[in-house]
Amino acid sequence: MSDITTGHYPYAEEFGVVRGFPDEGREREEILAELGDIADRENRFWREGRVSGTMYCGDMDHYEFVGEAFTKFLHVNTIQRDICPSATRFEGEIIAMALDMLHADSIDSGREPAGTVTSGGTDSIVSSVLAHREEAQAVRGVFGGQVILPSSGHPAFRKGCHLFGLEEVVAPTDETTGQVDVDFVADHINDRTVMIVGSATNYGHGIIDPLEALSDLALEHDIGLHVDGCLGGFILPWGEALDFPVVMPDFRLPGVTAISADTHKFGYGPKGSSTLSFRDKQLRNRLYFLDQGWPGGKYFSPGMAGSRSGGMLAATWASMVSLGRSGYLEKAKAIFETAYAMQEVVSSHDELRIIGDPSFVFAFVSEALNVYHINDAMAELGWRFNGLQFPDALHMCVTLPQTAPGVVDTFAEHFADAVAYAKDKGDEHAASQAIYGGLPPEFDGFVVDTVSSILDAQLSVPPA
Repeated sequence: MSDITTGHYPYAEEFGVVRGFPDEGREREEILAELGDIADRENRFWREGRVSGTMYCGDMDHYEFVGEAFTKFLHVNTIQRDICPSATRFEGEIIAMALDMLHADSIDSGREPAGTVTSGGTDSIVSSVLAHREEAQAVRGVFGGQVILPSSGHPAFRKGCHLFGLEEVVAPTDETTGQVDVDFVADHINDRTVMIVGSATNYGHGIIDPLEALSDLALEHDIGLHVDGCLGGFILPWGEALDFPVVMPDFRLPGVTAISADTHKFGYGPKGSSTLSFRDKQLRNRLYFLDQGWPGGKYFSPGMAGSRSGGMLAATWASMVSLGRSGYLEKAKAIFETAYAMQEVVSSHDELRIIGDPSFVFAFVSEALNVYHINDAMAELGWRFNGLQFPDALHMCVTLPQTAPGVVDTFAEHFADAVAYAKDKGDEHAASQAIYGGLPPEFDGFVVDTVSSILDAQLSVPPA
């Protein structure tokens, strides 16, 4: 894979670079052949089950089915529901399935659970921050409030605070358990607090925060509690149903006001879809925007997005109803069994320690070795872990490609070699580092100083 990920302009040598609109359009067959070539090469990188996260399903037949569903509605704009009412059906039923999975039936009869489909986990989280801000302003008269989140919480919460003028209060996490310090959260709640946050699981370490205690705090102070289930929301419920040692902190906890859960992860839907579920429709309605004075007509949108493709809703819906409860249970069983087997491999090396009590995603640290050397060695063998920091660690998010026969055995063999490599390297500087999304630290023969310079290089117009 390294031959096509290096350099600022991937594939330029083989397919050239578009530096502006071509005078004449290309033949469709030629374009599709080029796209097929690129897709085949990139798919080969993850299909052996050596890539953490990213490809949650890995079943090409499922992808083809979901893609076909998408194409039937890709031209549909969900704003125009008078001519395309299917969008209302698809979105409503996606939300209904998510609420069912998250035990919305446990919500007291005085409330009406609701939800929305968003473009991804960040969209769901930022939307929740906005809804809770608007609720605090309308009900409690709180302006310029604060959100209390774990240091392990997703950066999207910080993005939401930045966008909507809220103060972020970052609670520390325990070095051993990886869970948020509940006492810190309790001590920092005040009249300006609009929302507190817990993860199920957090991205880095696969840890579920003590959400029962956070729920009690939310009830005591009458504030919002967002459960970030973007990663775990569509697999923890099935793991719990299968009697694995996990639980999904959902609407059974009375203080939970909102839950994000990504359909484009373990929901096995297309990339760019997530759900945001609310305990009460009133909180969901805080996302509504209405402009009655625009010359173009009364403008209304149910969230931050305007135009959205009906194809995304159709494809997400198709994925969920094609699998059903039995399909999700079957896939979850394979993933949990594989994840625990891989954790046993890591734990067999005395130099390494797994953080906390994880499940389908786990992270490990070492006081004896530089874990980034392990990452370097595994990368040479075709594996892609995710590098973490504070502390230096690596994580593996187990998905369906890892459940294929022989993957765990290969992992054990390669991992032992990687640990030996790290021992041999000692205090030498490692090539890899902790950058979310796996951007390589070395580009085109030089070491970049910041992530922004990488992005600038990737998004700039190539020189002629």
